Amino acid sequence: MSEQPLPTLPMWRVDHIEPSPEMLALRAKGPIHRVRFPSGDEGWWVTGYDEAKAVLSDSAFRPSGMPPAAVTPATVILGSPGWLGSHEGSEHARLRTIVAPAFSSGRVKLLAQQVEAIAAQLFEELAAQPQPADLRRHLSFPLPAMVISALMGVPYEDHAFFARLSDKVMTHQHESGPRSAARLAWEELRAYIRGKMRDKRQDPGDNLLTDLLAAVDQGKATEEEAIGLAAGMLVAGHETTVAQIEFGLLAMFRHPQQRERLVGDPSLVDKAVEEMLRLYPPGAGWDGIMRYPRTAVTIAGVHIPAESKVLVGLPATSFDPRHFDDPEIFDIGREEKPHLAFSHGPHYCIGMELARLELKVVFGSIFQHFPALRLAVAPEELMLRKEIITGGFEAFPVLW
Repeated sequence: MSEQPLPTLPMWRVDHIEPSPEMLALRAKGPIHRVRFPSGDEGWWVTGYDEAKAVLSDSAFRPSGMPPAAVTPATVILGSPGWLGSHEGSEHARLRTIVAPAFSSGRVKLLAQQVEAIAAQLFEELAAQPQPADLRRHLSFPLPAMVISALMGVPYEDHAFFARLSDKVMTHQHESGPRSAARLAWEELRAYIRGKMRDKRQDPGDNLLTDLLAAVDQGKATEEEAIGLAAGMLVAGHETTVAQIEFGLLAMFRHPQQRERLVGDPSLVDKAVEEMLRLYPPGAGWDGIMRYPRTAVTIAGVHIPAESKVLVGLPATSFDPRHFDDPEIFDIGREEKPHLAFSHGPHYCIGMELARLELKVVFGSIFQHFPALRLAVAPEELMLRKEIITGGFEAFPVLW
């Protein structure tokens, strides 16, 4: 009897946003599955909530595998000084401690008025555009870019430059080596940060680059580590939030009753944002975090050899009925249970509170400014950025 072919990733979402039926069917068979990745390599896909948490918090799994491990775009920067995903244990904790204060709940609360002012400005500019207008160009892209620029202390005018580089860094590709497009973009981004940090020597301020320089002067980090930390924050600090704004809006357009609930009760915005993050997070078709076991391990009764590729499917875990009641239902009043959209364990997203703030500001007021906001095209006409890890759309045309 011939062996059944392995399920193959990616498993694309329906209409860009709803869960893949293939993913749901596979997830229902158990919490971990042997699959084939787009590169052709075989490995395992963890779709169970508890199993995902276990892998992400277990030091037996390293974030980078034995060479060659060119399965995800992150491999071009894994190993780069200061990239948090490259470091483990005490080294990771040391570097994380340096940038953590900039993203703490207290520091983020101080940014709230600034984020609200930026959003209000962008709402006005969007309203002044001829219809249909590209919401990506006038809101979902500039808002996170302006916020992370202010937090880091780099000119917003540079946003198109660093966004182009971060897109290349975050692009799905299987080429590797010193001349790969992603690696060259990463090095160019580091050179940009190096120049901006040099400027801060002469003109310091209340920003992350100045904080990083202080850490270098105090011997807490090398200059190359500080540059890597800043470049990583710049890449991660806007890409995912851009996509989440777009996916969140698309979710509201697809669920008008939930939209009406939010308009009628703005106090639901916190729960609404968490439900968007749970059910409609950024991404495309095989989203997750790759891990490699140092030694052979057993997960949910499945034996996995050492150095295997183990993809923790964060979006898939949101459909685990052991943790979420009626997980496929979009309910902005859902009893809050922790999702894994920001990952888990030592490498959980350090900027999650800032992302939450930006999303709450947008969804807490956008429908008051634009009560009739709607897509100007059919959802299937939107062009998903499939080559970018975080997904999102090439354009998001709207009417109001």
